[in-house]
Amino acid sequence: MNHHFKRWLTGIVAIPLLFTLIHWGSEELFSFFILGVILLAVWEYNRLVFGKEGCIAEKAEVSALASVIALSAYIGNFHLIASVITFSILISFLLFLFRIKGQDFGILNLGKVVLGFMYIPLMMSYFILLRRLTEGALWIFFVFVIAFSGDILAYYTGRTIGRRKLQPFVSPGKTIAGTVALLAGSIAGAVFFQRFFFPGISLMHAFVLGAVGGMLGQLGDLFESAIKRTAGVKDSGFILPGHGGVMDRIDCLSFMAPFVYYYQLFVIQ
Repeated sequence: MNHHFKRWLTGIVAIPLLFTLIHWGSEELFSFFILGVILLAVWEYNRLVFGKEGCIAEKAEVSALASVIALSAYIGNFHLIASVITFSILISFLLFLFRIKGQDFGILNLGKVVLGFMYIPLMMSYFILLRRLTEGALWIFFVFVIAFSGDILAYYTGRTIGRRKLQPFVSPGKTIAGTVALLAGSIAGAVFFQRFFFPGISLMHAFVLGAVGGMLGQLGDLFESAIKRTAGVKDSGFILPGHGGVMDRIDCLSFMAPFVYYYQLFVIQ
């Protein structure tokens, strides 16, 4: 089946389900959905950085700490989240010490463990926090609109007129023209959403959210690409036909969600 067709078919099936979950689903159901997304992404991350075989203890550690961080975002406040992250770091340090059995050891796996639960679980947990805001479902849709409007315009612009590469050693397919289109699409999506769903928010706020959110999303995409290139693979997984793995779909979202959350919390309110 054509890759392009698979991409659109997956979107046609997934988007209505996602819309239903966000719009009509409870906070509890949405939070456990995010937990499931996090665990799937962590499973992909573990395979990328630790390999398909071996490092069982480290993989289990990342998965367990990821679950605790996501649950803390659901049941607690900032103090609980901060304490869970702090003790997750402490636990990972101690487990690293306990795993040392001889003189020949390295610290690389410890870095992979800490990156694993700070990158995916912590960043994606902001969707749980967004859902708890007033009009939380709309804020989540807002993040998706910024991400997908920019992504679609960048994809077709890059394929059509993209020539000069943005970061060829990290992501050979991304072009400067595509990045400019991404920012334009993200801003347009943000302004459109503000016009119809957030009339109480100024146009300037929508512009800033679209511009900075789109830029952060591109950086999130590049960061995930760097992890994949280090592992020597093109896609993080195979769960989403035409899109690759879960990490391939949440890479930009995980960088956008914290920014949108804090912007709404400290600037708009």
